[in-house]
Order: sequence, then structure tokens, then C-alpha cells
Amino acid sequence: METRRVTADGRPSHKVIVWIDHDQAFIVGQGPDGRETVELVDRAPGETEADFEARTVGEVVDDDRVVVSGPAYARTGFERAYVAVTHRPDRLVDIEPDTVPTRKVRQPA
Repeated sequence: METRRVTADGRPSHKVIVWIDHDQAFIVGQGPDGRETVELVDRAPGETEADFEARTVGEVVDDDRVVVSGPAYARTGFERAYVAVTHRPDRLVDIEPDTVPTRKVRQPA
């Protein structure tokens, strides 16, 4: 049995993962055939950070869930740009890079 998530209007739900910093963004999603896709968005020479963020937002504006990762300054800028364009902060999922569980090692007494 295959499980698919759909939106309230019956459309398939799409989730992407965005890793972003000052110079580039990686967008991982799913293509129409169900295969994973990876897109690299490079910041052009002379392009302002705001224009880069807006261009990256344009790549994911139609997705239902956007998981955001990367350095805090870049995540915050991207998320502000995303909300300014979509007015949908509920679609954002923020991931802190430091929140990955680590294995604690006992120190000798």
C-alpha cells in the first residue's frame, strides 16, 4: 500500500529541503516521477543578498512544506523573504544545525 499526503484541496503535498548560506542554496525535493531532485542556486557576482534570497524563494514558492537549514543568519534572511512573498509562515520548518543528536562519551573518573 502506498501512502501519499495530499492538501485540503486534494493536490499532492510537496515538501522540499533548502540548505542556504550567503553564496548558494541547495534545494532537495521530489520530481514528478517520484525521484529525488537536487538543485543548486548560486548567488551571481554583484547580486544583492536580498535578490539572491528572493530568487531562491521563487524556486520553492509552490511547495507546501519548506524545511530550512544552514547558518542562522542565512536561514533567518531566507525565512523573512519567504514570508514576505507567500504570507505563509506555517509552511516553514526551521532546522537548527546544532540540534542533531550527538552521542555523549563518558569521561573517565
